[in-house]
Amino acid sequence: MESLFARATRVNVISYPLPSGDVIQVRRLCVHFGRATPGHLKTGTLQPTYTSKPLVSFQGDAMFGELALLRWLEVDGWYGVWVDTGHGRKLWHEMPTRATPVALPPAQQAIHDRIVVANGGRAGGFFDVMAWRGNHTIFVEYKGADERAPKNEAAWIDAALHAGVSTNDLLIVRNE
Repeated sequence: MESLFARATRVNVISYPLPSGDVIQVRRLCVHFGRATPGHLKTGTLQPTYTSKPLVSFQGDAMFGELALLRWLEVDGWYGVWVDTGHGRKLWHEMPTRATPVALPPAQQAIHDRIVVANGGRAGGFFDVMAWRGNHTIFVEYKGADERAPKNEAAWIDAALHAGVSTNDLLIVRNE
């Protein structure tokens, strides 16, 4: 995560209240990803829930912010996916306009499944990027400048912690 931290304009720790009543501390990075041109996918290219998402630039390539986060993690040797729960639990490694969904390796699938079970069978609220390097798996939530946490995010965090994920492996990245 060294390259992602190096991009941060600000790093802080935020208190995050959970449905269980616990309050955890989560690291939040503020970064600035350049805007892509054009700023959105062409209407009709994919479902409106995709084409309304702003595009950012990573090394001159236009992509969703979640995939830009993944690219920065890959610079440091991480592997991962965008966990797209908004479109039927799809996992993406590339833009949906250029690729098909991918599958998780068995160890990461087991972690994913433990969290979903702990969350009552729901994947909603799952952090956007799941990445791994060796035996270490992390979860990174991407927030655009005006994006707020969905209601189900706190429940997902609670479930992830109950499934054995450490708060040290949770990270929020806000694009400002």
